[in-house]
Amino acid sequence: MKIIFLGTSGSMPTQNRNSSSIAIRRKGEVILLDCGEGTQRRMVEARLGFRRRMKIFISHLHGDHVLGLPGLLQSMTLLKRERPLEIYGPQGLAGFIDAFSSVLGGPGFPTTIHEIMSEGVILETPEYEVRAIQADHDGPSWSYIIEEKPRPGRFHPERAISRGIPEGPLWKK
Repeated sequence: MKIIFLGTSGSMPTQNRNSSSIAIRRKGEVILLDCGEGTQRRMVEARLGFRRRMKIFISHLHGDHVLGLPGLLQSMTLLKRERPLEIYGPQGLAGFIDAFSSVLGGPGFPTTIHEIMSEGVILETPEYEVRAIQADHDGPSWSYIIEEKPRPGRFHPERAISRGIPEGPLWKK
C-alpha cells in the first residue's frame, strides 16, 4: 500500500499545495480520499491513471474536498473509461453529482453512489475493509478507516527447525 498526498491545503489551494486529496495505491487499485480542485492534475503527475480500478471516498461536501470530482469524472469519460466506479460519501453526494451531470453530462461509465447514513463497515473486500466514522465538522462529515485483512504468512520449515520447533501437526496450520 502506497499513500500519495495529492493535496494538503486548507479551504483554498495555495501556490504550492492543492485542495484536499489523498490517493492510496494498492495492487493496481486506487483509493481516493476526497477530490478537491487540482486532484486530476496531481493524479497525472503521480501516474495513477484514470482507468484503473478505483473507489472514491468523499468526507464532506465542502468545495475544497469535492470540487475536483466533476472534472475527474469528465476526464474519465473523455478517456473512455469502462470500468465501474464506486463513490462513497455523505448524504447529498448523489444530488451533487446529479446537479453537475445535468449540465455537463453524466459519467459515460457505470457509476454507483453510496450515501453513508451511519457509522460502520461500508465496504468489505477479500483484502481490506473500509469503516466510516462520523467526524465533528459542519454538515454531514465522515472519516474513513481502511484496514487490510490479515494475510497468511509463508511457512519456512528450515526456520522452524533452526528455532527448535519439532515437526508436527502445527506445521500444517
